[in-house]
Amino acid sequence: MNPLVTSFLVGALLGSIPAAWVLVRLISRQDLASSGSSNVGALNALRVSRSKWVGVLVLVFDALKGASAVLLGGWIAHKTGADLLSMQGAGAIGAVAGHNYNPWLSLAARRLVGGKGFAAAAGAMLAFLPWLVPIWLGLGLLAWFFFRAWRRITDEAPATAFAIVAVIPAAGLIYGPKAALISAAIAALVLPRLLREVRRYLFPPASGA
Repeated sequence: MNPLVTSFLVGALLGSIPAAWVLVRLISRQDLASSGSSNVGALNALRVSRSKWVGVLVLVFDALKGASAVLLGGWIAHKTGADLLSMQGAGAIGAVAGHNYNPWLSLAARRLVGGKGFAAAAGAMLAFLPWLVPIWLGLGLLAWFFFRAWRRITDEAPATAFAIVAVIPAAGLIYGPKAALISAAIAALVLPRLLREVRRYLFPPASGA
């Protein structure tokens, strides 16, 4: 099998481990995919379980999924002689794809189920594009303050959507064009998961419509 495809599939398999769903199911017997915001990630796990430790554990585990996918992509590159950054990027993209569009939970629910990919993407970036993480967080924080002042929006989705797009040129400047393409691919996987919230807060329906 092509090493690039292998790295992606390994990353997707790691990303598809539904840590948030499993922990909430064990602790509260609730189906996270149909509770709260239906997002299978750390924030919804925290809200549904009402346990900060569950939220922290999910956050750490999801970040480790992304980092592990990158490390395994690097190992595949070492064994096959393939380009290191490409293999790491394929693993990272796979991890975010598997997390955001979980095949196992989606089959069970008969609809697309998954998380938003923040922790998985951050963990992956820390493993091979580390400078992008503080840039992403900094841009996200600035955008959050802007949206709060402009429209009194305190939800993280609009700020995160802005930051993950804005970090693409930063990836190109710091790490080169290939890193920018990898960042763009990750953004393309994350943005659809934020679309509902972005529309609700930035483009609300007209009054009386």
